[in-house]
Amino acid sequence: MRQAVSTLGVLLLVGLTMGASGLHPAPLRAVAVYERKCSSCHGKEGALLERGFEKKYASASELREVVASMPGAIGMRREELDTMIAYLRAISREEPFLVWTERKDNALEGEVSPGTALVRAAAGRKTLKVVRPEPNRWRIELPRDARLEDVEITAQSGKGRTTLRLRDAPYSHTR
Repeated sequence: MRQAVSTLGVLLLVGLTMGASGLHPAPLRAVAVYERKCSSCHGKEGALLERGFEKKYASASELREVVASMPGAIGMRREELDTMIAYLRAISREEPFLVWTERKDNALEGEVSPGTALVRAAAGRKTLKVVRPEPNRWRIELPRDARLEDVEITAQSGKGRTTLRLRDAPYSHTR
């Protein structure tokens, strides 16, 4: 009996851990942090950064070292730095950037850059209404039957298009 209770306890703990490790927002509002800490030197939405600058670095670790050494990145945790590097990749490639930053009940909130990008969202085959409270922010209400892992958000700016699938990551440009 004691072994059965112990086994059940372990299974419950594993189940809770797996549920807790599900999908979650990014640890950083990359666009807001960039605008607050980096734009004075590198321009709004990276306007003063050289296009294709990420190609200058021989590896992803070299790019990480350079970004981590910037004054705006000092003190960032690894996960925060990963989010910022993804944003910089998008700027370098001249592609829209998307990041999911918050969940409030059935609402998801996030950022997009550039602020002029057209943002669309869907959960499975159902189109979701996107609200833009600010140029670089988006918000969507999830229907009660929507699954978070089915949510896809797309940003279009000029010829550039980015799709963020929440089942894959909370932000675009992970590679």
